[in-house]
Amino acid sequence: MAGLADGAEQFAALSRQLKDAGETGLRRNLYKALREAAKPITQQVADPAHLRRYFPARYADTVAADLKVTTVQSGSIRTPGVRIAAKGRVKKRKVADLNEGFLHHPVFGDREDWKLQIRGMREGFFTDPCEQSGPDVREKILDAIDDTAATFRGR
Repeated sequence: MAGLADGAEQFAALSRQLKDAGETGLRRNLYKALREAAKPITQQVADPAHLRRYFPARYADTVAADLKVTTVQSGSIRTPGVRIAAKGRVKKRKVADLNEGFLHHPVFGDREDWKLQIRGMREGFFTDPCEQSGPDVREKILDAIDDTAATFRGR
């Protein structure tokens, strides 16, 4: 199995070859495989059961209903990648602060007086699944690179 740097170089080289050869279909499939490899992470991050381990139960359900987690192709041919992003659909949530275990909320009935809550919060709701799933995602990406390269060479 290739290392992470080797995989990135392979991906960049293959993407460049596909672009130069006009293989838009294969190239599109390669980038789709990249996004699909990260999809289980997006589902886990937004899962209410997962969020209850990091937030107070009522707030976890509220966040789960509002949280939008997506995978996006990022970088360029020289620096290819996939980015996982989370944000509130309706409320403007401070996702980075929530991931650090900090919850900012107004005092009940007073939208002018905001407090910082750490009790009942645990850090890592976003980063933990990313770190835990990283090796599997890398493996799927490397497999997609190998499969696409084999298909390309076979044409």
